[in-house]
Amino acid sequence: MSDATNAASLFAKAILTVSTNMQSGLIGAVSEIAGLSPRGQTPTGETSGLSMPLAQCAARRMTGVETVASGAFDRPVTQEELIPQWSAYHAEAVSAGTERARIVAALWKSEGLATTVAKHRLSENSLKDPAIPVEVRPVAHVGFGSGTAERVGFDAAALTTCFQSECAPGYAEFAYEGVGAMLRAYEPGFLKLLAHTRGLIPFDAPAGPDSSGFFATYLDQFPPHVQRLIAHGYGRILAFSHMDVYRAIQDATKLPEHRVEPVTHGIAFAFAMINSADLPMLLRRSDIPFEPQVRTAFQNGLTYSLTFLEWFVPGLLASWQPYGALETSIVEHARREHGLAIGRGGPLAFRLAEPRM
Repeated sequence: MSDATNAASLFAKAILTVSTNMQSGLIGAVSEIAGLSPRGQTPTGETSGLSMPLAQCAARRMTGVETVASGAFDRPVTQEELIPQWSAYHAEAVSAGTERARIVAALWKSEGLATTVAKHRLSENSLKDPAIPVEVRPVAHVGFGSGTAERVGFDAAALTTCFQSECAPGYAEFAYEGVGAMLRAYEPGFLKLLAHTRGLIPFDAPAGPDSSGFFATYLDQFPPHVQRLIAHGYGRILAFSHMDVYRAIQDATKLPEHRVEPVTHGIAFAFAMINSADLPMLLRRSDIPFEPQVRTAFQNGLTYSLTFLEWFVPGLLASWQPYGALETSIVEHARREHGLAIGRGGPLAFRLAEPRM
């Protein structure tokens, strides 16, 4: 049995572990596969350009979930142990050269380790420690945000207090994006079941905040720029929830209008990471058949994914040899954005300084 087929089988088995009180999530998953769930904007034109074989989709998503879990420790980690471990994960990425899948795997493990810091807090743990590699700081804060959201039960005031006191200067916005990821992970459905089976979410985990109106009551507790970051995190995990990226984008387009851009941006970011081995092809085929503002958000998300990888492993974009006008445009855009990040001393949190219009 091939690795892809075996992963697809494991993915299916994870879905079938649903307990009787989670039947609604399974029904939702079946409806999704059958194409029966409600949709937003329907794309026109060819929609097979970014489609992947089902077994490959399942394998890559399973790999993503398991890789994040593999980076985490189910126990407290001292600061003396934490810094070398992050450095080791980063060294794995650097040793990968231009092998994007290996770089992403190290990135995911770094994120998983950060959830350990949040879930098993020690007074000595600090994201302000200057010994944390600068390349690791963005993703470390993302994972810290996800783990903190789970630890405090999504309490908005507690999150704000924690991020203000615990995050390194200029990095709290990355932590808020991680909160949005957990909003999606905690929604009933097969992704939550998979997270249960892989040990990422406890079996007795309570439900997340009320999702009515796309978490309107919950999000109103945060300023607009933070709401956008949380929506982006939601979109990032939404990409893991669908085997077909077009369906994920369709679901994004049925959200309140001001949420469509960040959720679509997040979908694109995650889609790039999941399918990093095929990134050049994704860039060339990114002219998706949706309304211009949705297509632009998707391409901006892909562009940002390149800048995020470049920050983690500098030199990746310098060696990239794009083919065709669209891929060239996106890669050159990412190179410009990285140059701006160098000048600032760090990347912006899940947005471009000069987005495509």
